[in-house]
Amino acid sequence: MITLTTTTSKKAKPMATTYLDLKAQIKALEEQAEELRKNELTSVIEDMKLKISEYGISAEELGFNVKPVTVYTPKPISQKIAEATNDKKPVEPKYANAVGKTWSGRGIAPKWVSEHIATGGKKEDFLIVKSE
Repeated sequence: MITLTTTTSKKAKPMATTYLDLKAQIKALEEQAEELRKNELTSVIEDMKLKISEYGISAEELGFNVKPVTVYTPKPISQKIAEATNDKKPVEPKYANAVGKTWSGRGIAPKWVSEHIATGGKKEDFLIVKSE
């Protein structure tokens, strides 16, 4: 015949008698568990790093979906200009002087237009008239 005996420790807390007592004990245990986790975390991480290093384990082998890092590298200005000009048709000149120099009417006016305007002329004096 086997008899079971129970021994009680001096540190043992009395059993909860109500639902609220039990919830309070659960909360206290969760707080203790979190404190122990924090205390053990550093050594666990160090141990994991050591084993990963020793065995040459990659992030993919551990099941992590590692995406390659894409680094933005800006294009050189010359390449940007080349791409911008390749897609566009040249703008037809809108103004021309007697020597044959032309201007589309976009951007800063050329010197020959600016000088003419400065002397009281109009840019329309150079307007190219299209004949149909």
